[in-house]
Amino acid sequence: MSKKNKSMDPMTGDTVETDGIYANEAGQEVTLKRGDEFPADLVLGRSTYELQGFADEAEIDHDQSELNPMRKRVDART
Repeated sequence: MSKKNKSMDPMTGDTVETDGIYANEAGQEVTLKRGDEFPADLVLGRSTYELQGFADEAEIDHDQSELNPMRKRVDART
């Protein structure tokens, strides 16, 4: 007997359990917070959603600019 993934993707009308960025069957992404309701798609109507990433990832500084010290300005007139 093979093991099958018995979990289902959330559908329109279900309550969001995890803050994140979700994409529906048409690939449209929406940012939702815990407690929100998955919206209906204007074209598809009722659709399923898949978690694409966590909402906080949008705020990550990928260039790590906070670790780069600011350069001091040098006055070349001296």
